[in-house]
Amino acid sequence: MDSSTFLEYSAVAGLWIMTISLVFPLWRLFKGPSLPDRVVALDQIAVIIVGIIICDIIYSKNVLELDVVLVVSFLLAMGSMIIARFLYKQNAEK
Repeated sequence: MDSSTFLEYSAVAGLWIMTISLVFPLWRLFKGPSLPDRVVALDQIAVIIVGIIICDIIYSKNVLELDVVLVVSFLLAMGSMIIARFLYKQNAEK
C-alpha cells in the first residue's frame, strides 16, 4: 500500500467518523435545555462540516476548495464571537 492509497483510505475513514459524529450535536441542537447549549451545538456542527469538506479535499485532491474552507472558518469564528457577545449583553441586562 503506497502513501496515496493510505491517504485516500484515511480520508474516507475520517469522512465516515465525522458524519457519524454529527448525531450528538444535532441532538443537542434540538433538545438543548438552553440557548447557549444550542449555540455551542450549532458551532460544533459547523466545525464538523468544515472537517468533512477537508476530508473531501484530501480524497479528491482538489486544492481549489481550500479557499472556501478558510473563508467559512473565518465566518464561523466571527459568528461565534458575535453570538457570544449578544448573549453576554442579554444576560447583563437582566
